[in-house]
Amino acid sequence: MDLGIKGKRALVMGSSYGMGNGIARGLAAEGVDIILTARHQDTLDKEAKDIADTFGVRVEAKACDLSKDGDLDALLDFAMDKFGGIDIQFNNCGGPPRLLPSEADLDLWRQWFEIIVLASVKATGVALEGMKERGWGRVLSMTSSNIYDASVFNVLSSSLRMALVGWSKALCKEVAKDGITVNCLSPGRIYTERVKLGDDVRAKHLGITSEEMRDRMRKQSPMGRDGKVEEMANLAVWLCSNQAGYVNGSVLRADGGRIGTNF
Repeated sequence: MDLGIKGKRALVMGSSYGMGNGIARGLAAEGVDIILTARHQDTLDKEAKDIADTFGVRVEAKACDLSKDGDLDALLDFAMDKFGGIDIQFNNCGGPPRLLPSEADLDLWRQWFEIIVLASVKATGVALEGMKERGWGRVLSMTSSNIYDASVFNVLSSSLRMALVGWSKALCKEVAKDGITVNCLSPGRIYTERVKLGDDVRAKHLGITSEEMRDRMRKQSPMGRDGKVEEMANLAVWLCSNQAGYVNGSVLRADGGRIGTNF
């Protein structure tokens, strides 16, 4: 199947490792030019060279710490300077600390609202102008399975990812006439370093070992295993394709049937 996105330009947030990196690689494999961004320039530079060498696409890299004033503005200026526009905007960031509702103070709420919600709104706003002029665009935002079943141990992510979904669903109705789709991804248990750290936190609260926690979590999946980054990336790439042109305002899951399953 020809996905019809060769030569498109993508800004992939949080793309030095994990699911963001997997999605950047999946897009590059389809001929999409990529801007990588995360906090550490040295890691980004290595990834940029490897992706460019592997897939033969143009890859630029710019460090951006969303918690620092001015970093996002500098990144967006860089993207426009290097590529002249963005066709595919992928919103993603590292996850907030895993806390109980009683443990999250107001400063943390403000900080992570800026990182998870406002950074996505701002980056997308910059990309949208060119998308509208060209009559084509894809906006895709990473959320969490916590939007379906809020985790008591992860209140910041549960709450703020839900806000991201609400914004996406409103935005999709405004820009659909311009040939732009706006969707969200909801990963199930895709095994990354972030998931590993989450197991460690849960294990501590429950008084068991991390490996016991991981075994317990895997057994809760109908497939009896964790998902792979590549499986999440394949869904993301399809959503960015011409073939997904009528999928709009949706939240798509890659969870192996886990979400909503009772045992």
